[in-house]
Amino acid sequence: MDPDAEEIQEKAQPTKLFDLPETEGVNESERILTALCRRTFLRLWSQTNVYTDDGFKNGKGATKELCDALVVFGKEVILFSDKHVFFNDAKGLKVAWPRWYKKAVFESCRQLHGAKLWLERFPQRAFLDAKCTRPLPVPVPTENITFHLVAVTRGSRDAALAHNGGVGRGSFAVINAIKGDAHNELPFVIGIPQPEKHFVHVFDEVSIDLVLRELDTVVDFLDYLKKRQVLLGTSGTMVSATGEEELLAAYLRTTDAQGQEHLFFDVAHGEAPPGAIVFGAGSYDALTEDIGYKRKQLVDRVSYAWDQLIDRFIDYGDPKHLMPYLVQTNAETEHGLRLMAAESRYRRRQLAMSLLNAVERVEPGMRLGRVVYGGIAGETVFVFVIVPKRSTETYDEYRTYRRGVLHAYVRTAKLKAPLGTVFVGIALDNPHKDYDGGAEDLMVYSQESWSAAELVELERKRVELGLWKGKGEQWRLRQDEFPGDDQRAALRRVVEEPLVPSQKHNADKKRKAAKRQRKVQAASKRRNRNKK
Repeated sequence: MDPDAEEIQEKAQPTKLFDLPETEGVNESERILTALCRRTFLRLWSQTNVYTDDGFKNGKGATKELCDALVVFGKEVILFSDKHVFFNDAKGLKVAWPRWYKKAVFESCRQLHGAKLWLERFPQRAFLDAKCTRPLPVPVPTENITFHLVAVTRGSRDAALAHNGGVGRGSFAVINAIKGDAHNELPFVIGIPQPEKHFVHVFDEVSIDLVLRELDTVVDFLDYLKKRQVLLGTSGTMVSATGEEELLAAYLRTTDAQGQEHLFFDVAHGEAPPGAIVFGAGSYDALTEDIGYKRKQLVDRVSYAWDQLIDRFIDYGDPKHLMPYLVQTNAETEHGLRLMAAESRYRRRQLAMSLLNAVERVEPGMRLGRVVYGGIAGETVFVFVIVPKRSTETYDEYRTYRRGVLHAYVRTAKLKAPLGTVFVGIALDNPHKDYDGGAEDLMVYSQESWSAAELVELERKRVELGLWKGKGEQWRLRQDEFPGDDQRAALRRVVEEPLVPSQKHNADKKRKAAKRQRKVQAASKRRNRNKK
């Protein structure tokens, strides 16, 4: 091959930042779990068929499978066991159910507790391949880990449907009063298999699909697991549900008083939780027929552009392109991507709407900077920058210049987002271009506090570089997670209408009256002080 042609070919295939497996699973059950995990947790943070080197030394011996799927997301680790066990109903329910339960549920719990113990002792000894030569792309933390154990069982649906006379979806009933060996006496009912050990979430083939379809981001799923564990394991409330889908429906319908987070049930401030709660049949069916739910499914479609953007960064990030002051290790890059992935489906909808709106509004040759900021302390601030390529630049020169622009916008975004401490910047090509292809750049910057002098310096740099000029356009997002009929247009430009003469006159009168009132109040306070 011609050396020059070989160099061109290498440039056409960007260096990948992360070593990601291409396996889809070796059987149908594993393929289903792999697809579910990749859709919900994305490929960087979820791996299937993870191995340990226990019993394997110097290329000899046999490695062991740690778990069927592993999700490592910051300090949160989710372990999945997935078992498809044939339900032999010919043996009769009294025999078939205990046998199936032992192989599908109890053995899954045993595997999960063993995997948790291994990772607590040897967090670095988990691998992508059976030869234990490929470490995980995102390593397991060495301390302060929160483990979530999930047992996925398959093979019981048809027998459960038959047992219930064809009513329902064939999912397990959930009763948290059922513990340990008591499961053997109650077919197709799941409580707490091993109450003396770490809590295990048990889902069947019906419920795992529903839960991961409705809660298809890592943060949404983690929130559900945490609150489900409290509800069933430690709340002190006796819980009974005809199926996981009814728990899921209650969770999706219920939020706290501020509408900020989902709950299984809500109580007024100061009230004790109920002693028992029943989640009856039909709630999930009713939810899916609700017009607000249907609107949510429709408007959430745009949010998957955010998922696709994360995937592009994972697949095509090239560390050789970074400028010296933007050099990031893989761990730092993963942190930035994790901040993007740590947004809920609802929040991803907002971010994708804002980003796509910016792309639609930018004009040829125009540079645009946009801040997505909700005024909430602790919330990640996102900065979108669109930069045009000059005709005299090569694309590499353009990317170098654009990263400098991105760096400037991100560092000065504090002036637009006073409560922000973590900023994620994303730079894109101007869509009005005369070349094919394109690329995105990612930058993360965090700082806990700024001194007054630092803020003054940021303002000086902003003025010097001509960033965030004037008040800029303001866009306001007004759309609930389950949109109302009056929320069809989610993103609206905030327009300050000029005052007509009569309005200006009235405003001047009000301003003067308020000023006189303040003078009278101040004089009254002085008189009162003199009387003492």
